[in-house]
Amino acid sequence: MHSQRLPRFSRWILVILVISLLLYAAVRWLALASQTNSFQWIGTRVDRVETSEKLVALTFDDGPRGKVTQDILATLNRYQVKATFFLVGRQIKQFPLLTQQLWQSGHQLANHSFQHRAMDDEDWQRYGWELSDTDALIRQSGYQGEIHFRAPMGKKRLLLPLQLAWRGQAHILWDVNPHDYQGTAPDIMVQTVLNKVKPGSIVLLHDRDNTLAALPGMIEGLKAKGYRLVTVDQLMAAAQH
Repeated sequence: MHSQRLPRFSRWILVILVISLLLYAAVRWLALASQTNSFQWIGTRVDRVETSEKLVALTFDDGPRGKVTQDILATLNRYQVKATFFLVGRQIKQFPLLTQQLWQSGHQLANHSFQHRAMDDEDWQRYGWELSDTDALIRQSGYQGEIHFRAPMGKKRLLLPLQLAWRGQAHILWDVNPHDYQGTAPDIMVQTVLNKVKPGSIVLLHDRDNTLAALPGMIEGLKAKGYRLVTVDQLMAAAQH
């Protein structure tokens, strides 16, 4: 007996169906994986750098926020350490002189969106203007350095990494998170950072009162362990050597 074979047309339909299902599964997996901080499908993503040098970058999100940012700046300057500030566009408009003071004190400025809304809704047009408007405000302050980006809450899917890659901007995340935004006590924040930090770490902090209270102990503890506190750009440069 001869086995029956599918007509040529039916075989092509089956092939197309299988390919479509595989593509759907791949895109679905990509979208789910892209929601994590450990994966980004395109562009530059940095959560720490590989280096043998005892370097660590303190980063501050959500500013500038008036007095608390001024006090954080004063503390950093008192200890003669540099940090990176991921600024929100609408906050820059409210505190333009403070924005200028940050980079004039030798700290790095970076983009943290204009509205501080999560960027996981795949709105290409909104991502474009939030990035562009905040970049423009940072430039208006007189800052000349490279402008990196950090998504609010670190949230992303597929289109934000594509937008960043198209613009040539790195997405800077973190590997040490003391959860200051949850109101964590300063002493617990200090211990979390000191216990989890390693050469090349990026520490996620925010312009908050409990962070300000924890900052002296954090800096003193890191220095006692032999770490040098640097900007994100300085940290990334160390990885290239």
